[in-house]
Formats: sequence, C-alpha cells, structure tokens
Amino acid sequence: MSKKKKLYQKEQSKGLPLWLGTFGDLMSLLLTFFILLLSMATFDHQKVELAIGSLQGALSVLEHGVETEVTPLNKIQATPVPRDDPTEDAMNNFASLISEYNEMTKIADGPGINLEESEDGFIIRIPDDLLFDTGSAVLKHDKGKLFLQRLSMELDSYKDAFKLRIIGNTDSVKYKEGSLVDNWDLSNNRALSVADMLIELGVPPSIMQVGGDGEFNPIAPNDTESSRAQNRRVDIHFSFIGDSVDRKQQVKDIIDKMQQ
Repeated sequence: MSKKKKLYQKEQSKGLPLWLGTFGDLMSLLLTFFILLLSMATFDHQKVELAIGSLQGALSVLEHGVETEVTPLNKIQATPVPRDDPTEDAMNNFASLISEYNEMTKIADGPGINLEESEDGFIIRIPDDLLFDTGSAVLKHDKGKLFLQRLSMELDSYKDAFKLRIIGNTDSVKYKEGSLVDNWDLSNNRALSVADMLIELGVPPSIMQVGGDGEFNPIAPNDTESSRAQNRRVDIHFSFIGDSVDRKQQVKDIIDKMQQ
C-alpha cells in the first residue's frame, strides 16, 4: 500500500499583510500633504469651519474622529480686510453736505453754514437766522429744519464714531431790557432746541452734550452787524472716539479742499 503524500503547507506570516503597511504609509503622506496645503492657504474662516465639520462627519479621521487620532490642525484665520479710517469718510461726507446745502439755500446778506477743524475733530457752525427768529429759541425756519434732518441722516452711519457737543452762542447785544432772560439763557435754550430735534430724528441722546456760551465765545468782533451775525450761531462739535491716524492733517486737507 503506497503512502499518501502530505501536501506542503506554506507557513503563514503572523500579523497584518505587508501591502497594508505600505498602503497606510501612502495614506498618511497624502493626509500630511493636504494638511500642509490647508495650513499655507488663506480661506474664509466660516467656510473652512463648515468644510472641516463635513470631513469629520464623513471620514472620521480628522480631529475628534472615532477611528484614527491625528495631530490637531493649526487654527486657520482669515486675513482681515483693512478698513478705512472713518475720519476721512466722515469729513468728506459732512463737507459735501454743507457745500450742497449752502448752494441750495442761499442766505441773503448773512453767513452760511461753515465747517472748521478743532483739536479733536471738527465743528459745524450754523447761523442763528437759519434756525430761529430774532430773540427766540423756537425752531421755526424750514431751511434749518431741513439741514438738521440731513445732518441726522449722515450721523446715522457714525453713531459709534462721534461724541457731539451742541453749544449756543450770541452776540454782545443785550437780549431785552428788563428781561430775566439774558444772552446766556438764550444760547442755552437754542442749543437745547437743536438737540431736541436731533433726538426726534433718531440721534441717540447718549452721544450728545448741550450748553450755551452766550456772548463769551465770539469768533468775530462785535463792532459791525456782519460780525455780530457770525457770532450768533449754534456750534456742533464733533469729537472722534478712539485713535485716528493723522487725524488733524486729514481734517485740514478736507477743509482746504472745501474752501477752494
């Protein structure tokens, strides 16, 4: 009886197949390559967050995955878009508003609305006859109300950029003989009237301060009628909040352009 030949059985290697190690190395290199691409690129932060969330849920191989642990990605920050300093835009807008308004509403034999630089911003000077009757603190003139309305519309874009000081001023002529109301009271009441209208038009009262200087802050001598007319005014001081690069020079340049 012939003996049966035993079949030769090849001894199997223990552990994972060799090709799986090579495949794993390849996948690790590809993943590293894509991570490097992401780290060197600039993306919209919100879109990157959405993309990473989608990959986490679909592949389970990124951060917080359940199968493979990898080094957390560096946080990708979108490059901030540089914003212009509000000083120049604000000055240009208010200068244009005043120029257009003075052209549209000529005041006979009287000063127009002026814009001047100050230590911390600029000043809009409004003559009293554009707003009030002689000796009155009641806003009656439609031209003045129209300007305040347009001014409030411009201010809506700069509520966080300015603090306002509204100051009334008079000439040196006595208000009324024998009256308990003097020029100081009149200037204060006129400033309050302007502030009340701006509040009605939506300007927040938290950014405003109101007062009156009476006859004690003239910008011209009180020796002629035309000079006294310059002193009868309501000044709105615009003070910029926060730092501004080359603020004074920007204000000066814009005022020079407006006066040319």
